[in-house]
Amino acid sequence: MNALIINKATVKDSVLDGLAQELPVIIANVMEVPGGNVALVKPENVSLEFSQASPRDVGSDIRISIFARKNAPRSSTEKELAKEILDGVLALVSTFKEKYSVDIRLYLMDIAAAEHTPEA
Repeated sequence: MNALIINKATVKDSVLDGLAQELPVIIANVMEVPGGNVALVKPENVSLEFSQASPRDVGSDIRISIFARKNAPRSSTEKELAKEILDGVLALVSTFKEKYSVDIRLYLMDIAAAEHTPEA
């Protein structure tokens, strides 16, 4: 499971450090649903990537895109899951006494892989 965090330069480092520490826990708690091994999510399974937005960017102060594997229990509640993650992020940001606009995008995908090994 991957999460991409894009922030404007005005977002304080302490908030980004808090996100780096707590966002995997928030995502894991929200995304773990009944459904076997594919639905088990631990904080160490969440990969984070941070990027600073362009100065010309007019979007939210913090944009988080989450890419997760699709399964039936998750896909039936996509909007509710995204809202729960947003609530967790807003609660975290408010502990720093900061106010930022936050945008959460949850992408549930079917993941496929193919591999070929040439014969020696």
